[in-house]
Amino acid sequence: MDSIAIDVIDRAILAALRQDGRASWRELGERVGLGPTATADRVRRLEREGVIRGYHADVDLSVLGIGLRAFTELQLESGVDSDAFEEELARTPEVRSASHVTGAHDYVLQLACPDVAALDRILTGWKFAGAARESSTRIILHDVDLSP
Repeated sequence: MDSIAIDVIDRAILAALRQDGRASWRELGERVGLGPTATADRVRRLEREGVIRGYHADVDLSVLGIGLRAFTELQLESGVDSDAFEEELARTPEVRSASHVTGAHDYVLQLACPDVAALDRILTGWKFAGAARESSTRIILHDVDLSP
């Protein structure tokens, strides 16, 4: 895949959309120094070229009773079909994100569960099913706000 040319205004648009994906063309244009029409044209181009893949809601999981988030590194048992395991991950609602990685572990997962017992059930389930050989989990205490 060829990379596309992104200029300083495109980068400013992307940064502004990461902060507020619901900003109007006018608001977005004011932030980057363009009119609404030019801003809309640039955003549509970034969408068309696949730079912007979608817009998402930032959900407060604690309001939904999900009080524990964790990162888990997971090593599969030898011989486990990674495609089948990835399908299992997709069917597990507590898995918020999954990345197949290099190194001692095969996957890094972000999990969101109601409590430690639920986290334990998920990880133990994968081990008893013969999919996971080893896991290392770190509970997220809080997120660091890196916005300017």
